[in-house]
Amino acid sequence: MKKKKALVLAGGGTRGIYQAGCIEALRQIGEDDYDLITGTSVGALNAAMLVQHDFENMIEMYENIAPDQFINGFVPSDMNLAHLFKEREQLIPSFRAWVQQHGVDIRPFEQMVEKYYIPEKFFASDIDFGCITATAKGHEPVYVSKEMMKENGGDWLIASAAAYPVFPMKVIDGVEYVDGGYFDNFPVDYALRKGAREVIAIDLSLNPHHPEYLDRYMIRYIHPHEELFQFLDFDHEKMRHARVLGFNDTMKVYGVYKGERYTFEPFDLDQYFDEWYISLMMLETKIKLASQFNERFAASDAISERLRNQLHVSHLTKEQYFFGMVDVLMDMCGLDCEKVWTVSEAQKQVLSQFAECVEEDYAYIPQGVLDIASYIRTLDQKGIVSKLLHAVLYPDHKVFSDALILSVYPFEQALAEAVVMAMRQLAEV
Repeated sequence: MKKKKALVLAGGGTRGIYQAGCIEALRQIGEDDYDLITGTSVGALNAAMLVQHDFENMIEMYENIAPDQFINGFVPSDMNLAHLFKEREQLIPSFRAWVQQHGVDIRPFEQMVEKYYIPEKFFASDIDFGCITATAKGHEPVYVSKEMMKENGGDWLIASAAAYPVFPMKVIDGVEYVDGGYFDNFPVDYALRKGAREVIAIDLSLNPHHPEYLDRYMIRYIHPHEELFQFLDFDHEKMRHARVLGFNDTMKVYGVYKGERYTFEPFDLDQYFDEWYISLMMLETKIKLASQFNERFAASDAISERLRNQLHVSHLTKEQYFFGMVDVLMDMCGLDCEKVWTVSEAQKQVLSQFAECVEEDYAYIPQGVLDIASYIRTLDQKGIVSKLLHAVLYPDHKVFSDALILSVYPFEQALAEAVVMAMRQLAEV
């Protein structure tokens, strides 16, 4: 008997385009055979369109979305306080209307829901549906089923997205409802209640809404590895970026690509990584021993703990140690997180910012031969990690004491040692 397969979509305003990128990837690899789709807020609207098999309309909606499709009146360019202050003259009339109406005028949004929610197609589909809204009084959950959508279907979608107090409450049969996010912005539990035994869960938050569902064998949990934009930001370049991230993140979850924040073609870890991993264990052992005698020193597993927090996992695999370090290094170097990298490309790009390039093919001078004056100029651009890198390369010219490194900069020391290992490995090629 086939297990019921569910897709779960979190709420998050215009950030819902990240989910569109995820769906593109799922369609490409043949994992879009859902029996059930649940969602909250914009996730509910996305879910309804996917139940209707209207993925193209979903893409069209995001590609053409604009403030006047959500709200009558002025909409801030984003929720940055400095920008809001600059736009205050335009914002004041809308604010007055908001006070009088207990929320902004969302008739354009209601019209958009009416355009994209098509009951005939929705109920002709064999895919089940569920969304969540909450009562305005007490924020009690209302689990909206496909059967309930037969009456007031569009209203339930609007109620699920009624982000009060910005949006007004939605009244259905005399009862006031607010955004389902007041109860559960990411209804994985609802999918499980409806019998799902295989779940694809697409969150819209850097910090997972439901970390308890991470690393569950029956749940593929997909979420962005960087902060996305504000929930009503209509910047189309930001939205395009989020869509690419959604595609790449999904491909990584399914093993088509590798990586955490950055994305890589499949590869096997080189031997030098094992050397670095051994040095990491030795470094954490030094920290542990030092911490027994001096409380100034960092926690004994400071490096591993930081990586676990960064990747939102309770246990680190060998590859997660590697990708956690690579993410930090590539981010420091400002590398493109949309690109699908090969390891050698990323390695060369990172090292080119830490050492002088002496050949067009990015061969690097081995340890001890680098011109120190030119190398120090490179260090000045990278700050603390580069100073530690210098200390590792040139132990006779240390910038920091061992005690300071162990107590304050253990993670950066591990990063520096990883760079040195990579430099040596490239020098041997």
